[in-house]
Amino acid sequence: MAMNTGAILTALMLGVVLTALAAWIVSSLYRRRMLALMGSAPPPDASHAGESTADAAPARARTPLRPDPRASRHAQWRHLAVLTGLSLLIGVTQSVLALLFIYGDDLLSLGRALTLGAVYAWPMALTWGLMRRWPWWRTLLAILAYLLVMFALVSWRSISPRPLTESFAWLGGLVLIPVTVTLLIGASGRIRAVAPYLLPIFLLLAGSSVIALQLMVLGVNYPPRWLVVLVGIVGAWPAIVLLALAPWLLLAWPAWAIARTLARAYRDKRFSDLWYLLAAYWLVVLAATALPALQGVGLVALTQLLPWLWIPLASWALRGWLAPRSAPPTLLVLRVFQQDATVQTLFDRVIERWRLTGNTVLIAGTDLLSRTLDPDDLFTFLNGRLATRFIGSEAQVAERLRGFDLAPDPDGRYRVNECYCFDSTWKAALAALVQQTDVVLMDLRGFHAGKLGCRHELRVLAEATHLHRVVLLHDGSTQRAVAEADVAGAPAGRFVWVLTLGEVIEALHAH
Repeated sequence: MAMNTGAILTALMLGVVLTALAAWIVSSLYRRRMLALMGSAPPPDASHAGESTADAAPARARTPLRPDPRASRHAQWRHLAVLTGLSLLIGVTQSVLALLFIYGDDLLSLGRALTLGAVYAWPMALTWGLMRRWPWWRTLLAILAYLLVMFALVSWRSISPRPLTESFAWLGGLVLIPVTVTLLIGASGRIRAVAPYLLPIFLLLAGSSVIALQLMVLGVNYPPRWLVVLVGIVGAWPAIVLLALAPWLLLAWPAWAIARTLARAYRDKRFSDLWYLLAAYWLVVLAATALPALQGVGLVALTQLLPWLWIPLASWALRGWLAPRSAPPTLLVLRVFQQDATVQTLFDRVIERWRLTGNTVLIAGTDLLSRTLDPDDLFTFLNGRLATRFIGSEAQVAERLRGFDLAPDPDGRYRVNECYCFDSTWKAALAALVQQTDVVLMDLRGFHAGKLGCRHELRVLAEATHLHRVVLLHDGSTQRAVAEADVAGAPAGRFVWVLTLGEVIEALHAH
């Protein structure tokens, strides 16, 4: 069956809209379930009732590791170089294939291929935003700035002058669909961590619905009897809806299998979260170029998807070069809860950079769901097993910490490991986390004497024997005198007070 470009684009956009809607619902339910579990009592665990926190916590047998600021800077530059080079490689490959199979091989030349390749590499700005965790508006500005530079390049390299409106329309056509998809599944912090992993499922389901409706349109002149009967019973529009949703029953299991395969691959370190997003967005970008060309040149337009293969190839080939050069220190992140926006900014500006240096551990909360939720967490929740992630007794703390994923991803970045705790087990988890921590970052913005949990954390940090540095981020709302009284017995110089996120980064890497 020949399918027109409009139908394919409809399936793409429908899948994206359904993904955004489903992600919003799932993230809301996940947050609600997390809050319910955090405030509830753990299930009975009589077999471990008599064990103590000291018995459960693993002993620390090594000297605390110090962060290497030079290695961290080099790692950042390596990643930036890889993402930039990969974008250019994909763009130039796409350009060559487009000149060969879409525009006509008589147009192929080195200069034209490089110029068009630079234009096609515009998702470079998007990947910079992904790596640096820019807010969506900053990413859009970066894309716009890149396109303006490309407009100047195309105008300079053009053989025959083209009207400004025509050039802008062409460049806008390249980015309209991909940027729309990016905004729908990534602009909202509430769904940013969920939507990309649901996208393959709903693209499959939306595509099946569009195919079903296309088949119905093709047979409208000679409809089968069962369709006539169905329309007679339920009416035309309900029949259309039923036909559109019927394939979902057949594809429910394959879609779920895809989701489970993704979660398993992530758990087995086949890819990192950053490179998954990179692959997903580039696939949308290439598809947005290939699909409109189907009407003109046929299936050969699908060669525009081939440059995507550079992503898994680069991920495999560069594992050694991107691998960390030194042993990773562990950072424990503590914070005042119910400060979602400020903590999320802290995560984007500081923790994402730290992931190139070492591991990050924290006690899970709803404030960082949009930053820390991974496919394994997501599908554990969808399977109805989120409660199994929670530490139900002191004896389970050591088991949970032994299950931490402390090895680097294929791109050399380290994952964020969380302890899911009931209200009765978080103190035991904190004690164990402190024992295996090298550096601590505590966000005390909004702290006051009534924050009893934070005050307990401060006392634990003050009493720890091995900690070298605890960085305390504060602002005008912080009751610093209360915090200083709680840590009065700590060794001199352990606690470092900072006011800005820039100072946080410097303090974490200071010797």
